[in-house]
Amino acid sequence: MAWVAARQARNRVLDSSLFADPAWDMLLDLYICHAQNRPETISDACVASGVPPTTALRWISILESRNLVERSRDPKDRRRTFLHLTPEGLRKMEDALDAASDSDARLGLGRLRAVR
Repeated sequence: MAWVAARQARNRVLDSSLFADPAWDMLLDLYICHAQNRPETISDACVASGVPPTTALRWISILESRNLVERSRDPKDRRRTFLHLTPEGLRKMEDALDAASDSDARLGLGRLRAVR
């Protein structure tokens, strides 16, 4: 997804310690997983956040409390837990990405969207 690539490029050019947005990084990752119809484990979401696991887990709890993400057990391996966007979380991510894309278009920039 172009959003993730842009953030990675920014972090290569600028010191990544200047930027910390674990909730957004997890939501983007979950949005990509949804678009690709693939499951995301809690561990993978923690890695995507770019912060220590305890901090990432705290952010997951916040996202859950706001009904943006939810957990589900892996039916094949009860030790694994998946994380995915709720319908409300998906709608809000699409709204946020569309709003940013509209802003970019007004600035003459191309639209960034998930590759399906």
